[in-house]
Amino acid sequence: MVSSWPSIKFEDLYQQPSRNGLTKPKKVRGNGYKFINMGEIFAYDRMFNIPCDRVPLENKEKATSLLESGDLLFARQSLVLSGAGKIAIFLGDDEEVAFESHLIRVRLNKRLVNPDYVYYYFRSPYGRANIGTIVEQGAGQAGIRGSDLQRLEIPVPPLLIQNEIVNKIVSIDEKLQLNQQTNKSLEQMAQALFKSWFVDFDPVIDNALAAGNEIPEALQHRVEIRKKAHALQKQNPNIQPLPAATQRLFPSEFAHCGDNTFGIQGWIPKGWASTVLASIAELSTSRMDGAQLTLENYISTENMLPHKQGVTKASSIPQLKTTPSFKVGHVLISNIRPYFKKIWLANRSGGRSNDVLGFQSIEPRTESYLMNLLSQDSFFDFMMTTAKGSKMPRGDKKAIMDWGVVVPPVKIRKFYSSLVESFYSANSIRTKENDSLVQLRDTLLPKLISGEVILESQMHHEKGV
Repeated sequence: MVSSWPSIKFEDLYQQPSRNGLTKPKKVRGNGYKFINMGEIFAYDRMFNIPCDRVPLENKEKATSLLESGDLLFARQSLVLSGAGKIAIFLGDDEEVAFESHLIRVRLNKRLVNPDYVYYYFRSPYGRANIGTIVEQGAGQAGIRGSDLQRLEIPVPPLLIQNEIVNKIVSIDEKLQLNQQTNKSLEQMAQALFKSWFVDFDPVIDNALAAGNEIPEALQHRVEIRKKAHALQKQNPNIQPLPAATQRLFPSEFAHCGDNTFGIQGWIPKGWASTVLASIAELSTSRMDGAQLTLENYISTENMLPHKQGVTKASSIPQLKTTPSFKVGHVLISNIRPYFKKIWLANRSGGRSNDVLGFQSIEPRTESYLMNLLSQDSFFDFMMTTAKGSKMPRGDKKAIMDWGVVVPPVKIRKFYSSLVESFYSANSIRTKENDSLVQLRDTLLPKLISGEVILESQMHHEKGV
């Protein structure tokens, strides 16, 4: 890299020596302090109040392993070469947060360097190439060492110029984050509606109450919740009930299906089916010419984002004669444990790796229903418990297609899909805008860091002002 800035050894910018995080076995997780894992590193570049796992911490662990705003986190290991040394920046949280052993924490001296500048440097092609010089490829994974990381040299302009570089790039990132948050909110709305209709059976309970029909004991807890909801609607005119036409789509009675696998202790809405996933969806077996693969149309576990955040541009594509393919409307799910929660409703066609399953709805115009059905935690839990293999378990395709589901009539599935498909089309527009913003950011960033683009503060600096 040709740069007008002096190069400084990375460790000379440290406030304290770098350190690895804590090892916490799965059996102790679930309660306690927030705990950033490898999954968060790949899901969140800039971390502020992010959702994550929880673990108990002892006082001595808190003394050494809590994060502060501005801390940099580097991935020590990755299944793919490009993931080793991946960087994220911790921007703060309303709670105390620790980090796991597969991560390296670097705390910088803010009198010498802006942590955001260093974060953006290591996100740039120059910084990634610099990290690449210390990556070691082992059996099945790649990694870096903290001792090698600290010896890297990075270009460091004066703080005033660092701050101006950061300000220009942060404005782009803030727009990216706003679009992502909007997409997330719409996704949550789609999931909330799905849960209300197809998991909690709220419209059916409402109809049964209105008709004076018997409601099973197993569902009585939902009855009380619905009565409270009705009371709130009467008190607050801004809370609107379902339109009458929508309410009439749902039955007013429950039937026992004779199998506790389905519904709530076997009770399901009358006229709905207790069946298996294969009755409403198929696993795609279509393939495409490997020569047609591009970084934009190839989907693998690596470039699928967790938490239903979509997909990113692939870092590489395989050299294959043919590869599995997908089409618009297919639901793609990573088939590698523990990454089953990576799921995407495809808005374009392309190719996928063997470790990504492609589901297609048997009934047209029910794709959004299928997407939300397969987004349920119960499905991911089922994939986890039925996965096969020891080192990197894969989902069992036969078991997956035999997963028990409660399915409403096609009319209701299509109606739900018609309501939420606008969420996904809007999400697609914002995702495309983000692709353009990312391209702008990634084009501008190396030019700013190298000094190729002259900033106002840089002109003052060179003039000695």
